[in-house]
Amino acid sequence: MNKENRTPILVVIACGVIALLVLVSGVSCGGGNNDAAADWQGGFADAGKGARLTAADLSISDGSCSASDTQLVVTGACVVDVKEFGGGLFSFGPPTKRARLAPQQPVTVSLFIQGTRAEQDSGPGKTVDVTFGTSGGQLGITCRVIGPCVLQLQEAGG
Repeated sequence: MNKENRTPILVVIACGVIALLVLVSGVSCGGGNNDAAADWQGGFADAGKGARLTAADLSISDGSCSASDTQLVVTGACVVDVKEFGGGLFSFGPPTKRARLAPQQPVTVSLFIQGTRAEQDSGPGKTVDVTFGTSGGQLGITCRVIGPCVLQLQEAGG
C-alpha cells in the first residue's frame, strides 16, 4: 500500500474516532438520562418566547395618548408605531415583542402588521394579547366612551 492509498483510509478512521469520542462524551456528560439535558433545553425554549413590549418600543404617530411601561392613556383615538427591532443579518435578539393590554374602559384595538389589519373590541375584565415581529407595526386604540381610556400594559402570558 502506498502513501496515496493510505491517506483516505486514515482520514476515515480519524473521523470515526472523533465521532466515537463525541458520542461517548455526550452520553457520559448526560448521565444516561434526560434530566441533565433539561437545563440547556430550557434555555432554547425560552429563546422563542419573545421579549416584553415596553414604552421604549412605542412612538406616537397620530392622536392624543401617552405611554409608560405600565399603561397607555388615550383620549379619543391614538395610533402608535412599534419600532423595528433586532436588525442585522445574524440577529440573536428576540423574534417577537409581546404585551397584554387590559383596558379599564371599552375600547377598540387595531393592529397593522406587515400589510395585515386586525381589529378587536375589548373592555373591563378582558385582555388583548398583541405580538409584533422584528419589522414592527402599528397599534391603534379608539375609546368607545367619552373621556380618556386607560389600558394597562402587562406581560403577555404563555
